[in-house]
Amino acid sequence: MTSSGRVTIGQPAPIFKCTAVIDGRFKECTLSAYTEANHWVCLVFFPKAWSFICPTEIRAFSSRLEEFLYSRSCAVVFCSTDSEHCLKAWNSTSEMEGGLGSLHIPLMSDCNHEVSRAYGVLNERLGVAQRALFIIDPKGLVRAVSVNDDDVGRSVDETQRVLDALVFRDEFGEGCPVDWKKGDKGIPTKTELEGKLELKKSWSEWARPKLNRAWSGTSQRSMASVVSMNYHNAALARSIPVLDVTSDGSLQSHQSSVSGRASPMVSPTSGVGGQIQMDEAMMLQRMENITAAMQNQSVGLAN
Repeated sequence: MTSSGRVTIGQPAPIFKCTAVIDGRFKECTLSAYTEANHWVCLVFFPKAWSFICPTEIRAFSSRLEEFLYSRSCAVVFCSTDSEHCLKAWNSTSEMEGGLGSLHIPLMSDCNHEVSRAYGVLNERLGVAQRALFIIDPKGLVRAVSVNDDDVGRSVDETQRVLDALVFRDEFGEGCPVDWKKGDKGIPTKTELEGKLELKKSWSEWARPKLNRAWSGTSQRSMASVVSMNYHNAALARSIPVLDVTSDGSLQSHQSSVSGRASPMVSPTSGVGGQIQMDEAMMLQRMENITAAMQNQSVGLAN
């Protein structure tokens, strides 16, 4: 079981301050020492000293350390939960005897588990770090994270490829496609916007076109149908004159069978308030929406 809360891409890298073995000596190793020098950092966790896979990785990265430091301004630091004395003894022992053979790469001791736990890569049950790698930019932000099985070593080439891609992204603002390598072209990843979303400022600005369309010549028949329907319903409830639509689209009034006081027909020139016109426009819009929905449904059933 590992510690929860693994650091993810884009988050500030947890600050570390540990003792490291560098060239056979104990020195203080901090994240700020690298970022203040405008360096990238490859923080490489490994499970154990005196093991099998770990020395192959450390030797491979150490043999190409100059490619990181001088060509990419990137420091490489290996970190485990071993004590600084264990790491020093391991580094000073020859390869024939299972040691590293005095390599120059920093070996940082996290024997109190603070760093590996802060980065979320501590195997709490075993008390060792996972085989994890974090690439941290000069601003102290985590830009890449990878975690391997304990028995699967990492690739120096792939680490450099990802590092080069991150540097390219920061410098040119373009993305790096699959298998991108230093010197290849990037891909623009920004989407251009075509104007801004425009909204109506008031209810009247939205309703005015509806009203104009409602009273236009092409919509008289629709509007007459709506008014007629409203008056038919009102006649049943209030006993008012009923309006029917004739074959030529005009309105004709006849008295309901129920006696009652007649009400005048609503017309666009009768001086009726704006609220009534608004209501009629809304009714017209609802009828058009229902008609369109029915037509779409009919097409779907035919198919």
